[in-house]
Amino acid sequence: MLVNDLDAWFDPIYTANYSRLVKVAYYILWDDDLVEDIVQNAFSALLIKQKQLRTHPNISGWLTKTVRNIADNERNRARYTREIPLLPEYESKADEPLPDFLSLLPPELSEGERQILYLHIEVGLSHDEIAARLGCKPEASRMRLHRARQRCKQLLLQNKNL
Repeated sequence: MLVNDLDAWFDPIYTANYSRLVKVAYYILWDDDLVEDIVQNAFSALLIKQKQLRTHPNISGWLTKTVRNIADNERNRARYTREIPLLPEYESKADEPLPDFLSLLPPELSEGERQILYLHIEVGLSHDEIAARLGCKPEASRMRLHRARQRCKQLLLQNKNL
């Protein structure tokens, strides 16, 4: 495909849809910088899939749906991402070393309970990986983790009430 042919196909689509897509993304996110990125990502997807989309009956609709999907995904990602601003009262704490994960667990937990909590929460292993390390089945790993979480929760609540 010639570059001029691509330009002749892409430029009118870009010109006709850009401002409307910015409005669609802004309506979902309310963030100018993020909106620009999302609209550009939609046009990049259009260029990547140009062979399939050259005969598409509704390019504007495809772009709108793509922008909405990307913006919704970004909004959902932001909803589940914790961001804590660094305020002056927290700056001194940023220099302090973080406590060891195991030291945060109640001392009354057994070594096995501490180990499975550490492997799953701190290390981030799946049940299959934990099962391989502990020499048990994944179902047993799930049950052990469930029981360890319940006992840890119970002990933390007891210690809180003391």
